[in-house]
This record gives sequence, C-alpha cells and structure tokens, in this order.
Amino acid sequence: MGLNRNTITAAGIEPPGDLPVNTTQQSHERRTIPLTQLTKGQRGRVMGEGNETDEVRMLSAMGLRPDASVTMCRMGEPCIVSLSGACGGGCRIGLARGIAEKVMVEIDS
Repeated sequence: MGLNRNTITAAGIEPPGDLPVNTTQQSHERRTIPLTQLTKGQRGRVMGEGNETDEVRMLSAMGLRPDASVTMCRMGEPCIVSLSGACGGGCRIGLARGIAEKVMVEIDS
C-alpha cells in the first residue's frame, strides 16, 4: 500500500504539502453539454427541461424528449442526430444550430 495524502491524514499525521493527493477515487459526475458539442458518433441522453415552450413541444413530437438516446451523425448546420427508441425504432432528425444549442445532453460513457 502506497502512501498518499489521504492515508497519512487518516493516520493522524499532517502530510507535507508536496505529497500527491489520492487519485484512485474516480469522479462519477455526469457531464452535461449542449447537443451541438457532441462529436460525430458520440452518444448522449437528452436531459429534461422545466419550461414547456413551443420549441420543446415540437422537439418532443419529433422524438427528442427527456431520456431519449441520441447519436451525433453530422455536426454543423443542420445538426443531424439519430434517435434510439424515442420514435419506436431508429430515426434521424436535422436541427438548426440555434435549436440544437438549447438541447442539453448527458454524455454516455
């Protein structure tokens, strides 16, 4: 077992300032980004939004609703994404950049 700042502190010893911090603990934070920041082939899950605007209703009608799985097919204008399961199978939709920037997705790991 190697020494690190966490094991020394747990033993009640004040570690020197230059001892590395324990890096074995992994962060399980989910990263949320605008749909337009997905790269080609990258997958994500659409996050829910609280406000019910006309755009949100339109996107939901096309299958782009909370928890829908998306894969970036083409970046740019229009942004083309593939939806899995949201429309009863697999389908692709094209979105204007201004609309796609408002859709937040959680990146699949």
